[in-house]
Parts: sequence; structure tokens; C-alpha cells
Amino acid sequence: MPDNSISQDRRVYNTIEEVRKNVTKSLILIFVMVLLIFGVCMAIGFYYNDYKIGLLWGVLVTAIVMPIQLLTARFTIIHATKGKKLDLADPKQQELQSLVEGLTISAGMSRTPDVYITPTDVPNAFAGGFSEKSAFIGVTQGLLDRLNKTELEGVIGHEISHIVHRDIMLSQLAVALVSILIILSSIFARIVFFTGGGRRNDSSGGQLGLVILAITIFALLLRPIAYFIGNIIQLSISRKREYAADAYAVRLCGYSEGLASALEKISTDDKPYTKKQVEGLGGSNMKGLYINFPSTNSSSLFSTHPPIAERIRILRSMY
Repeated sequence: MPDNSISQDRRVYNTIEEVRKNVTKSLILIFVMVLLIFGVCMAIGFYYNDYKIGLLWGVLVTAIVMPIQLLTARFTIIHATKGKKLDLADPKQQELQSLVEGLTISAGMSRTPDVYITPTDVPNAFAGGFSEKSAFIGVTQGLLDRLNKTELEGVIGHEISHIVHRDIMLSQLAVALVSILIILSSIFARIVFFTGGGRRNDSSGGQLGLVILAITIFALLLRPIAYFIGNIIQLSISRKREYAADAYAVRLCGYSEGLASALEKISTDDKPYTKKQVEGLGGSNMKGLYINFPSTNSSSLFSTHPPIAERIRILRSMY
């Protein structure tokens, strides 16, 4: 018979190692995003022909705006998803609360995450927060209506895994920091379009037309580039961890069919979400947080989630 103590030690080691990796990735992500933010701010300074303005913007954003954005990320996510706390008078929501409490104990967590219901009929779920102390779970009304207890337990086990492994910290950082970059990009684009490129008239000389054209093109491309960078960042932290969270959920629940069946139901209409569905889930910036977020091509290198059919196949090859 296998030595259960060795098996348990291995699981603890794997969890600690996963947390360490996610903390390291978070620090790298912050560093990269600070560089990108300063890059945009310096572009604004270049436009005004005063690099000190760009530097000042960069300092203000990273020293004031970024911390505020990170501290209010929980509120921002709950507000974006229109999350409401559970109504324990509702039998289905009371059952959900019981499942979360039970899996929290099984995972050895020190606190039961808050649970919110997102009022959309799209079946999905996510976890957020920077640690166990601030963790919360979002479940859509569509998921609650569509899944049975066993399937719902599998999904919650998956989200609990993201909390235990600190995936939520990394995901929430990505959401907050990419939002800052997109806001800055929008500000820069508006500055260029509303002033018509006239800020550098005094220093452009005969090359004024080319300078204005270059600035305008840069402003046009900056927002799509920001979205692209955000997608790449979410891709780098999302795909691989979904398999790990699925496996942890199986160990936590003791069987794989609950989560496999849940993913099957979630993917019944596995087509790209419509604009209205994306808005109901809190916007495209949130896609890295959800258990599934179908894109134009789920097998694409730029998809934030692995193919759901492959996840189901792997789950059903487990015990």
C-alpha cells in the first residue's frame, strides 16, 4: 500500500511550490506592467515635447493610481459582474454555501471565501482576491440553475484550487494592471485626436506632418496593442493552471465525473460569447478569471483557456 504520509507531504510540497511560482510570476508581471505604463507615459511626454511631464505621469500612476487600482480590484470585479451576496433563504444558494464551506475545510483553508451570484444566464464561475483572507468566489445564475450538486461541487473545487495555489492573486493583478494600461492608452489617444497633434508644432520643423502622422498612427494602435498585451499576459498565466486546478478539484472532491460533467454542460454551446454575454460576465478583461471563456478558436495559441474537450478527456482518465 502507498505511504499516505509521503503522498500528503508531496501534495503539500507541490502546493507550496505552486504558490512560490505564482508569487514570482506576480512580481515579474508588476515589473513588466510598470515598464509598459512608463512607456505610455513617456510617449505622452514626447507628444508634449516635455519628457518631465511623461516621467511625472509615470511616477503618479505607479505610486498612486496603481496601488488604488489594486486595493479596489475586488470592488471593481464585483461591481463589473454585478455580484450579489448569497440569499440563504434560497435552497439552491444555501446548498452552494454548504458546498463552499465543506470544500474549504477539506482544502485546509483558514477562512471560507465570500460567495457572490452574477445575474447572467451564461453558466460560469471564477475566484478572486489576493490571498485566502480576501478570497471570494463568483458563480453565475446560469451555472447555479444548470448544474446538479455533484457538478457544482466539482466547479467549486476547481475555484478553491485557484485560491489555494494563489492563482487568484496573479489573475487579479493582470486584470488591474491591464486596466490601467488600457485607460492610459485611451487618454493618450484622446489627447492626440482632440489637439490634432499641435503640441509639437514648435519643435517639429519641416517634419511636422510626418511627426503628426506618426503620433496619430501610434495613438490609433496603442489601445489594440494594450488589449493584445493584456491577452498575452492572461494567456501566460491561465492555460496551464486550468489543468492543475482541474486535477486538484478531483483530489478535493474524490472523483472526476462531477467536474467533467459540469464542463460538458458549460461547453454545450461552446461558441464565442456574444458582446452581451461578455458584458454580463464583467467584460473581456475578466476572461482569465473564469473557469471557461470560449474564444474564436479555443485551440488557438492566443486563447486564454485550453480546449475544454481536452480538459474533459483528461478528467475522465482520472479516478
